[in-house]
Amino acid sequence: MTATLVEPVRAPARVATASLVLKEARLLLGMSTVWIGVVLAVALCTAWGWTTEPRWDVFTANSGMASLVLAGFLVLIGHLAASRDHRHGSTEFARTLPSPARRRTVGLLALVPAAGLVAASAVLAELILLLPSWPVGAFDPWLIGVAVVIPMVGAAVGVAVGRWLPSTATGPLTLFGLAAVLAILPVLGSSADALPWLLFPVVLDENVAPTMPRPTGAHLLYLVALLVAVVAGALLRHRRLLTSIVMAVALVLAVAAVQRQRDERVPTGPETALPYLDESAQHCERRGLVTYCALHGYGPWISLWRDAIDPVVRALPPGVTDLPLVRQGTGPATSVIADQHWGRHGSWARDSRTDLRSQYIRVLLRMPDQLAGHPGPGGLAERNRAVLPQGSLELSTGPGCSGSGQLRTVMALWLVAQADRDGRAVLSHPENLRFGRVDIGRAEIEAAKRLVEAPRDRVGALLADNWASVRSAAPAGDVLAPFGVANLPVADEESACP
Repeated sequence: MTATLVEPVRAPARVATASLVLKEARLLLGMSTVWIGVVLAVALCTAWGWTTEPRWDVFTANSGMASLVLAGFLVLIGHLAASRDHRHGSTEFARTLPSPARRRTVGLLALVPAAGLVAASAVLAELILLLPSWPVGAFDPWLIGVAVVIPMVGAAVGVAVGRWLPSTATGPLTLFGLAAVLAILPVLGSSADALPWLLFPVVLDENVAPTMPRPTGAHLLYLVALLVAVVAGALLRHRRLLTSIVMAVALVLAVAAVQRQRDERVPTGPETALPYLDESAQHCERRGLVTYCALHGYGPWISLWRDAIDPVVRALPPGVTDLPLVRQGTGPATSVIADQHWGRHGSWARDSRTDLRSQYIRVLLRMPDQLAGHPGPGGLAERNRAVLPQGSLELSTGPGCSGSGQLRTVMALWLVAQADRDGRAVLSHPENLRFGRVDIGRAEIEAAKRLVEAPRDRVGALLADNWASVRSAAPAGDVLAPFGVANLPVADEESACP
């Protein structure tokens, strides 16, 4: 019998590397810890946006912050995977493997694209959980990319630290240090355009106006360059020259991207925001008897505004045609302004409807709001402005005035209450009812409760017969006597609303 020695067949380097890459990716995707992180991130994003109707800028901020949590999981997982060669005395065993350390590092970097896939699935789940609602406003794909890239950076950091510092304690210490740095950055920056805020991974400042330009593309480029630098840092242990050059170029690109953010950021302020909020930026639709004008991407909210306004319009006398327009952004003092926030569930949605109804009734009944002829922060007199995400741009409402004894005060309260399923509950919380500068007394609230209990057709007839008085500062007198309301106290001339 003869024996023949045959040289063992070795797989090509590319095949071996590809096998390691696929194996590492499958190991990551099969880990329950990763999916626990995904569930936690999705739950946090959903909880943070639960109370308000979703907007793209708010959703991407919430999704980005949730992705930071997922990135923390991936930092630990990446470090554990990269340091497995040094645990339990296996360093000597790892040196005998046919796969060299550089190839194993390349295989470990498969965690980076796998982390991107995991992050993308988390963002998709967050969007699905918004149904049947859907984000409004301007969709910015760069900010969606931010939520995907951040976990990839976390995985790359874990691998890089694990290859350089394989000690088991290094992973948690790295995560703690990164969390401390991220927590300090917003504190160091005094405004959204400060350098620490630009270095923060997530774009947190809400969009003042949907069409207002934002340097979000430069911010994503900054994160991608940071990702490349971290990956190069992991490979620096094996190839010094090439990876050093790549790291230097990536860091230069990151610095240039941050500087581009500073250069392209539009200064926030009334004067800057006005072109993106005025009538030219609004899309108007007539629904029923009322015209609604929404900013770019906010068209789906018109149905929400209509649900709030229609019960008021149906209670008005037939033939009333000079109904106010509902605008979002800015508009003439004769229009009603809806802001960029709207409650989504339960009491939050009810408060939004009540606020818009109160504004609409105030304009409809010509109740005073801002002081005529006094310009606001933007320099435009007699203009209504919405409460914008970065602070109120409303005109100063001036000192309060008394609506005591005026017929329009009682009818304004009745119009708000009759539009709600539980009108008495609305009137039981007068602190939630705001009619510009008008101060409402207890007597007017009790009178409105009497009207709510009366048949609606009788109150509607009274409203039709006294429509001119209702739209003026005329006292109620004995008009409400048939409903058991008489002798409403009247404010003196100096404090009474005009």
